[in-house]
Amino acid sequence: MTATEPRAGNAVRTLSPRLALVLLALPSMLIAIDISVLSVALPQMAADLRPTPAELLWMNDIYGFMVGGTMITMGAIGDRIGRRRLIVWCSAVFALASAVAAFAVEPWMIIAMRAVMGVAGAAIMPASMALIGRLFPDPKQTVRAMGAYMACFLTGMAAAPLIGGLMMAQWWWGSVFLLGVPVMLVTLLLAPRLLPEYRAESAGRIDLLSAALCLASILLVVAALKLLVNSGWSWEAGAAAAAGLGLGWVFVRRQRALDDPLVDLALLRRPGVARVMWVLFLTALLMGGTSLFWAFYLQDVQGLTPLSAALWLLPSTVAMMCASNLGPWLGQRMAPAKVVMISLAVMTAGFACYTTATSGPAGIAAMVAGSVLATAGIGAAFPFLMNDVISRAPQERAGSAASFVQTANEIGIATGLVVLGSVGTVVYRSRMGADSGSWVDGFRDAALNPELLQRVSESFTAGFRTVGLTGLAVMAVVLVLYAARARTAD
Repeated sequence: MTATEPRAGNAVRTLSPRLALVLLALPSMLIAIDISVLSVALPQMAADLRPTPAELLWMNDIYGFMVGGTMITMGAIGDRIGRRRLIVWCSAVFALASAVAAFAVEPWMIIAMRAVMGVAGAAIMPASMALIGRLFPDPKQTVRAMGAYMACFLTGMAAAPLIGGLMMAQWWWGSVFLLGVPVMLVTLLLAPRLLPEYRAESAGRIDLLSAALCLASILLVVAALKLLVNSGWSWEAGAAAAAGLGLGWVFVRRQRALDDPLVDLALLRRPGVARVMWVLFLTALLMGGTSLFWAFYLQDVQGLTPLSAALWLLPSTVAMMCASNLGPWLGQRMAPAKVVMISLAVMTAGFACYTTATSGPAGIAAMVAGSVLATAGIGAAFPFLMNDVISRAPQERAGSAASFVQTANEIGIATGLVVLGSVGTVVYRSRMGADSGSWVDGFRDAALNPELLQRVSESFTAGFRTVGLTGLAVMAVVLVLYAARARTAD
């Protein structure tokens, strides 16, 4: 399998790699904003559209489900039809779906358009990451570009609530969807001029059965994890998990049998790749799981308002955005493996801070320090880890590799919510009593009872400290895995 080179007539498109990077980063920022901005508009949307509880849940969740469920398939499609072409097509689809959603008159229209936007977003991200390697062929430049790309993505995640709030204050709820139209139109117009094309010349057709198995497996597993987080263990969650894992096993078996698989599992056999994938999965698990505790700790234990809690979390967001550029900068001056090890050690120190949290006011410092160190650590390491996997894949499968990594990251976050949420719940119930329910119930019931609130706060904080200890144990495994990977590096 070989890949096409840009034709002579397209050479100008590779002469402005920085402009091309800006063009790739703009849609990524928008995709990040769309992941969480809808939560700001949901109350007004619910009042206007009057969705059922199930419809409201799907309106909020379907975007993330489709991003995670279709990313592997869309990454493989980009490798086959051309990554620039896929970005152009999906930018048009994203803009059209956004415009339709803005003027929706029924809940099903929002659900359908959010699903379409999720598929388009799932296509744009891996294609963009794969093209970064073409725009910046030098490994150090690639990591720096990947860091800048991730900084834009994180900026979108951090700015989403503020942007949504400002737009809702001035206009109606549909304005949060219209935000995507001009950005995607700019991408649609400039991508053919600024981006190089790259695709596999002799790639086979997409195996539709593999695509269906991949989508069904990931959706069922993520749905099961969400059910476990929201409602605890139930037969529905167990059935969804069993079905998802079963279909995943069939998917893996099929990829091994196909001459041209949707996901080339041989990538995992390349030196160090499997270890890096585990590092990415485990760090995503920890970051996703601990984020569950932050808002409860600041608002319910410390008694802060939502705005004050958001301000206390702002340093961690800034730290991650800065670190995603600082790490690659350091990689120009020392061995990349050393930068990653230092970054992972910084992340470990963050979880050590969580183990010292108390229910008193002084605990805020421990929690904020922990979140800053943890997010800065993963922010600095992530561009190297991502590039480590993508650069080891053949160029004709770089998009598929990028989507594989992103999917592992999404599943890691969802798994972390369940695993660390369960750890915190077990400790909470051990102190409050087996029939005490969740800490959400505890804080609600203790709202007018200071003595009970103190007990609930202390029990929750004990669970948070245990989550910090769990994070230390997992990070010890992560450090060993990466140290072993560093020894196998070329």
